[in-house]
Amino acid sequence: MIPSIKKLYSDKEGRSECLKRHLQFFNAHPYFASFALGAVARLEEKKIFEKWESDKPIIVFKDRLCGPLGAVGDKLFWQTIKPLTALLSVFTSLLFGFLGPIVLFVSYNIPHLYMRYYGIIRGYEMDFDIVRELSKRKYEKQYQILRSIGFVLLGLFIGYIIVFTGETLDWSMVAFLFLVVSITWYFVKARKPISWPIFLNLALLMVFNIFVP
Repeated sequence: MIPSIKKLYSDKEGRSECLKRHLQFFNAHPYFASFALGAVARLEEKKIFEKWESDKPIIVFKDRLCGPLGAVGDKLFWQTIKPLTALLSVFTSLLFGFLGPIVLFVSYNIPHLYMRYYGIIRGYEMDFDIVRELSKRKYEKQYQILRSIGFVLLGLFIGYIIVFTGETLDWSMVAFLFLVVSITWYFVKARKPISWPIFLNLALLMVFNIFVP
């Protein structure tokens, strides 16, 4: 907000009041907070040009954005994109070694940086109406696509283990594959976030690597 405030207010007193207004508690998903940033910047402009008598609409609007920004952002990034890119990185590391961390860095930060940029632009365009943009239903298609990709990667991961263990496949590997398939199938049927089976299966792989010779 600081560059916008400096542009809008030439006097020190106006800048100080605006800064105090935006130093209040605001808890939202860090990437989706850009929607609030763009919308509030636009509202600050309107407050000056339309000569609003009070800044209360801006403060109330910011408070009411916290819930939608957190809910949509958490589901899209923490429960979907983050575990999906982690699984992709692990799978890439098994196949190509050092490329795994690079894949993780690139595949995670492309949607992350895009959402920061898009949020500012879209928020500025819609101001109060940005609430319509923050519905879980609006992002349901993206959830389903990413969820499907995640389960495909889990399937490829299982296939990789089966193919490359070859003749060394023993009871422990059979038990591991059974657990992976069971966990994945349960979460598919329960329509749970893709993050749950991914993290559980990766943790299971670590346990097997540590305790099973």
